Amino acid sequence: MLIRKTVLIYFIFLTLVVAVQAQHQALSKIDTVDLKAHLSFIASDDLQGRSLGTAVNGLEITANYLSNNALKMGLLPAAENYFQQVPLFYTPLNKQSFVKVSNEKGKLVYQSHELVKIDRNLGICSFAEETVVFVGFGENIETYDLKNRLVVVAQGNAESYLKNQSFAWENRKERSKISLILEQEPKAMLILTNPNDKDNKTFAQIQRWFNRPAYSLELQKKEQQPAVLLSTPKVADALLGKKGAYAKYLKNVARGEKTLVEVEGKLSLSAGEAPEQIDAKNVVAYIEGSDPVLKDEYIVFMAHYDHIGMDKNGEVFNGADDNGSGTVAIMEVAEAFSSLHEKPKRSIVFLWVTCEEIGHLGSRYYCDNPVFPLEKTVAAINLDMVGRVYDGPRDNVWKNSPKKVKDFDGLYTLSNNIWPQLATINAEKCAELKLVPDTSLPKDPFLRASDHYHFHKNGVPVLNYATGYHADYHKIGDEVEKINFEKIKRVADLCFLVGFKIANLEDIGCQSINSNSKK
Repeated sequence: MLIRKTVLIYFIFLTLVVAVQAQHQALSKIDTVDLKAHLSFIASDDLQGRSLGTAVNGLEITANYLSNNALKMGLLPAAENYFQQVPLFYTPLNKQSFVKVSNEKGKLVYQSHELVKIDRNLGICSFAEETVVFVGFGENIETYDLKNRLVVVAQGNAESYLKNQSFAWENRKERSKISLILEQEPKAMLILTNPNDKDNKTFAQIQRWFNRPAYSLELQKKEQQPAVLLSTPKVADALLGKKGAYAKYLKNVARGEKTLVEVEGKLSLSAGEAPEQIDAKNVVAYIEGSDPVLKDEYIVFMAHYDHIGMDKNGEVFNGADDNGSGTVAIMEVAEAFSSLHEKPKRSIVFLWVTCEEIGHLGSRYYCDNPVFPLEKTVAAINLDMVGRVYDGPRDNVWKNSPKKVKDFDGLYTLSNNIWPQLATINAEKCAELKLVPDTSLPKDPFLRASDHYHFHKNGVPVLNYATGYHADYHKIGDEVEKINFEKIKRVADLCFLVGFKIANLEDIGCQSINSNSKK
């Protein structure tokens, strides 16, 4: 009996030794020379900032670079040529907006290009010779029947108007107003800025926000609502037939007089542009697990490989840290796992997503159309900016941020609470590598701040790694020369060790995790 126990202990010890040796050999594949070589290519001027719409399609070049390296490493393609096609609609800059007012006799009395579409619907909103209904500040809107009407509503509210308070745009309040009016199913709604804003500063501000090229997922084509537009008080004066009439109307409304007013003037307008369909790509590769059962569970390592392109002067935003650093780290993690003679029990997925910078579109598309079932995904580990180290006085841009750049040992590690053991494993492996995890970031807004959000909202346990914001964030100074490759290696080492541990746990209990995520 004693001999059997001794033999058993020996074999357990031998298994542990072999596993540790395998991990050390795999970690040796994560190499700072390779990290620099990959990043020097991805973050070069030649790729023009890895964005849609540049003369050189650096985004496509990067996708091909990732797929070619996945093939060299022996990773399995999760889709044809490793590419998950992400269909997008591109709406170009709107240059043709106009608004016109005709009087009751059909004579044109006002026309302007001061009109901007502030919804995210695709396509052109156009009306000709429409009657309109004024609804004041949109208060007590539930008492009116606005179905199939073209509704004109004032920015702000009665109280602020009477007190002549600031006429700055308060987005939360205006969005609440928009939602209440859209519930009435109007044809469209036109918001007019405050008559006291003599220089049209608010209109100019909103126009800058919304009158620019936009990208949307194809899925959003099915989510159309009545158009929401913004113009200036001159439109209302023309409809009401007299300069200053709109200011007088709003003052009366604010004092409790009649709100709902129909006018004889007719409104014509057009805003928006016809969208064009374009294709982007997620790059998805994987290593199949070695266990006949557990191979159908997945750990996803993820980074976005796009950036923000070029400015109007031709300066390139190379995005070495954002997110070239995360992109190349995942490449090295993939090489480490692919080098293992005996693969982990669970399958390991490497996901490089597109279009994070324009709304997390690649990760949203993946989660809406998962290549591997989300209910079988035990963890999604996202890397977004992992290449900088604090080495001097705090810059003015981020000195008060809760996410300032860390020193060489520090790392932000943000997780959700769907599977608490994930945070425990992360802390354990950080300790092994002498990294100091900072878990203090508030989950709101930081769980929404990168591609892990779409996994989180679908009930998948997530970890996000980052070294923090710096003065070069979204600036042309985000260059390879400022990257600390030893820091990227430490983060990549952490990814491997955390992934290896999770991938070989005997029983995580996917069913239990998914059950907890729905509570």
